Amino acid sequence: MSDPYGDAALETAALQSFKRMAIFGGLVSLAAGLFLIFWPDKTLLFLVTLLGIWLILVGIFRVAEGLTSKGVSGGHRALIAVVGVLYVIVGILCLRHLTGTVTVLAAILGIVWIVGGVAEIVTGFARTHGTWPKIGTVLLGVLSIVAGLILFLWPGPTLTVLVWIAGLWLIALGIIQLVLGIASGRSAKKTTSGPMIPGVA
Repeated sequence: MSDPYGDAALETAALQSFKRMAIFGGLVSLAAGLFLIFWPDKTLLFLVTLLGIWLILVGIFRVAEGLTSKGVSGGHRALIAVVGVLYVIVGILCLRHLTGTVTVLAAILGIVWIVGGVAEIVTGFARTHGTWPKIGTVLLGVLSIVAGLILFLWPGPTLTVLVWIAGLWLIALGIIQLVLGIASGRSAKKTTSGPMIPGVA
């Protein structure tokens, strides 16, 4: 016979873990996206620097999420961490090769987003606790794949178009992450109130 209080505690831990990651990641993505939208005329040097820093920050979070996530198997936590390391490596490469072309940068970033999106979807379906984290992770994965395919298949748009695409995607991603983080926090509060026990008023 399962322990309702133990299940509730595990559910709450999973929701709180997702809430922290989603809100932080959402704020970072939203800030980066707004900056790209309002200052699209910045030089390629600054764009590459910004994207490199963003990739490193997101990668660090992915690694942290892989090490601390609740409600997923060890294999899926390892997958999240590996994707995080990939983000960090690509971010460092961007910072080391600031004079690289927009086409190369777009193609590399597209591949990273596709790989990250696949990992998000796999992880989302593997989650056993929390409806919001499952739906949110899969949705973010789909968005990442779509954005990655656009950048990879059409890497030759002008700098302004690339900036707007990246900015709009980051804003959408940030808003979704913030909404899901808040929703997960509310679900965690409801779960913390304790499971209903039959026969007890």
